Amino acid sequence: MSSSELPYHIVVGMPALSPTMTSGSISKWNVSVGDTFIAGDSLAVIETDKATIDFEAQDDGVVAKILVEEGGGEVDCGLPIMVTVEEEDDVAAFANFVPDASGGGAAAAAPAAAESTPPAPAAAAAPAATPAADLPYHIVVGMPALSPTMEAGTISKWNVAEGESFSAGDSLAVIETDKATIDFEAQDDGVVGKIMVEAGSGEVAVGVPIMVTVEEEDDVAAFKDFVAGSAPDSAATEASVAPPVVEEVKAPEPAVAAAPTPVAAAAPAAPTPVAAAKPAAATAAPTPVQGAVSLGGSSWGQLAAESSPLARALASKQKEYIEKYGSTGHVPLV
Repeated sequence: MSSSELPYHIVVGMPALSPTMTSGSISKWNVSVGDTFIAGDSLAVIETDKATIDFEAQDDGVVAKILVEEGGGEVDCGLPIMVTVEEEDDVAAFANFVPDASGGGAAAAAPAAAESTPPAPAAAAAPAATPAADLPYHIVVGMPALSPTMEAGTISKWNVAEGESFSAGDSLAVIETDKATIDFEAQDDGVVGKIMVEAGSGEVAVGVPIMVTVEEEDDVAAFKDFVAGSAPDSAATEASVAPPVVEEVKAPEPAVAAAPTPVAAAAPAAPTPVAAAKPAAATAAPTPVQGAVSLGGSSWGQLAAESSPLARALASKQKEYIEKYGSTGHVPLV
């Protein structure tokens, strides 16, 4: 059946969900043939080499045929992945539908397929005022085609400012279309070099430059007066210039790594243990002086015993005890 004999339909191509996305793989379909969907519904989960993203519908419709199965490998942006129709009764007409070699299959599919190509002509405008070779490596980011039918969008809010760093998955801006409001997420790490379209400044066609990103914060100043020209040409030129610069920066590192590693000094021989000197024999206790009286382990002379107040007191107590209880056999102290 020729495309003119088929009901009105749209052949949906693999969407470019970021300005750097060239292909993706469908990890999961969230709809089946015959299912009805509305704007904002997640049709599929698409994986790139940088992130996993929900592919959301921008219009209401019905799934007529799924052309790429889950896990079917990478599909280049723009190649057909599904067909949608307006009425459930039209689904049966697409049971044996096969898109033609150009990725179409219906006159109505041409606009969808063409949406991925406008960025190239728009990007192939006049060259930038400053030669790319004189600027640090950068990427001129165009208005992304966040759905296969998106032709233009309005930046309602920037979530980053010039000079700010971002990581893959961060929301760079909120973009409005006539169907939905979508977060524009980064697919790579980078730094905002220049914002070229202010928030709320009106609709911008898909592919028209909206910002510039760089790799290092120190490169931001070079884009203060940057005027967008040929985004792909400048990016491609700088991409070819960038690698030598990176290599020059990295060249010293192998030299440093090749520096001779200091040889660990041999561990000093363990000192020969010196035999601990035997403790000197305990000093013999002094021999009590003959005629002395032992008081609390000390040797006292007779004079000390008679003169000491303590000795006299003890002697008095000793006498009182002997008088009361009898002799204990101890020699009187005094």
